[in-house]
Amino acid sequence: MGKTSLIRRYVHNEFSEEYISTIGVRVSSKLVEVQDEEIKLLIWDVSGTHGDEKVPKSYFLGASAAMFVFDVSRESTYMDIAEYLESLKEMSGLDKIVIVGNKIDLISEQELKELKASLPVKIDIITSAKENNNVNDAFDILAQQTIVD
Repeated sequence: MGKTSLIRRYVHNEFSEEYISTIGVRVSSKLVEVQDEEIKLLIWDVSGTHGDEKVPKSYFLGASAAMFVFDVSRESTYMDIAEYLESLKEMSGLDKIVIVGNKIDLISEQELKELKASLPVKIDIITSAKENNNVNDAFDILAQQTIVD
């Protein structure tokens, strides 16, 4: 899916081709400015789950925003996206979750168009951690959601 690669690119401006499997959770932080206010984003990189596995509800305690990342080149990561999102909203108590399609560098424009048309949910942003496309923008959207009006 590329969650760790997106976070590494955003926080450290680094990218590695090596696959890094997240076990449990890894926490990173970054100071950002949102609406003329400096905030510290604590970014929890939660391991991907399979089948009936669930992310512990405690991971969402105090969360102000969440991002759901899927790999646009692997159908298995978005086949049941609506159900995953509903479950995530239930566990986190968040109304809005940023939906990020990652690895745009691996598919054609036509494949992306077909993917967008086939999904039951709207993708908020398409990224490539490898090529550093829209990575900062994805986290800017996330950071905006942490500000309470």
